Amino acid sequence: MSKAIHFLPIENMEQRYTRLMNAVVSPFCSHVYYPTDFVETKIAKGQFLDVERTIEFKSKQLAMVSRAFQEGKVNDGDSFLIGDLFFPGIESIKYMAELQGIKVRIVGFNYAGRADSTDFVQGLGYWADYAEKMYHEVADLILVGSEFHKKQVVEYFELPEHKVVATGYVWNAEEAYKVYPHIEAKEEFVIYPHRLCREKGFDDFVSICEHYPEIKFVVTSSGNRDNSVVLPQNADYISGLTKQEYYKMMSRAKYYLSTAYQETFGYTVQEAIMYNCIIAVPRRACYEEVVAPFSIYDSVEDIKNIFSSGKTHESSAWKSKFANNVSKIMELV
Repeated sequence: MSKAIHFLPIENMEQRYTRLMNAVVSPFCSHVYYPTDFVETKIAKGQFLDVERTIEFKSKQLAMVSRAFQEGKVNDGDSFLIGDLFFPGIESIKYMAELQGIKVRIVGFNYAGRADSTDFVQGLGYWADYAEKMYHEVADLILVGSEFHKKQVVEYFELPEHKVVATGYVWNAEEAYKVYPHIEAKEEFVIYPHRLCREKGFDDFVSICEHYPEIKFVVTSSGNRDNSVVLPQNADYISGLTKQEYYKMMSRAKYYLSTAYQETFGYTVQEAIMYNCIIAVPRRACYEEVVAPFSIYDSVEDIKNIFSSGKTHESSAWKSKFANNVSKIMELV
């Protein structure tokens, strides 16, 4: 009997990259556990997920996995690919398998968490350390976005290095181009496509806007507009964007800026590379791995020099660094 891959995807959300991930990963998998009564939705509250809805979604997935065990669809040598390692119930998969003497492998993606001192989960109680320790212990292999992130996870949870592999997250430019395949004529503005929060360096962004009053900045968001946010006069705030509208804006932008303290892979950077933006990112987090050295800034004064250089990442080496990495990921699974 051939070995099967059981995929537990993250729910498709308008503001996240899960639809792309699900589209390119699912064809590799024998079983995809996606509750049919869960429709794609926008995030109503929270920064990147609706916590109650995602728990409901994962609970339904776990019920589907339980039925797969009951129906004999899980066999020795099968693998479970968990779209988000932080899956309440991941231990139940191991529990069902071990009690029945079925040898399965669990592989999961880690996107951030307690290992990252800038992550919002630092505000949770100490119980979260125990929960995350369990997630990492249950998994046979953990996939992360960068070597920077791998170091964080290995050191914080005291894991053997071979258990954590830096693959980048699932990224397929061709799939993204299906949403918006054009590169527009470039316009003189800077796109800033981050959540307006501490871990993304929002205060730094405001300072940069004030330092360069002659530069136009555009903040993009697919979420609802937060009217409590006050921006400098040279910064526009465009909310409620669809993926296509966002990609069109990225395509038009001549420049891309990040101020993030937390970044383990950088989907928006991959998009900025794809759409030939001139990129400026800080020397921290994973950025030295994902962009060329000429795009790294150490001070606010460096940013204008980077923009004036006109250098983009058009070379095939940079454009292909994470292109279609799903093949590598599925080989590991």
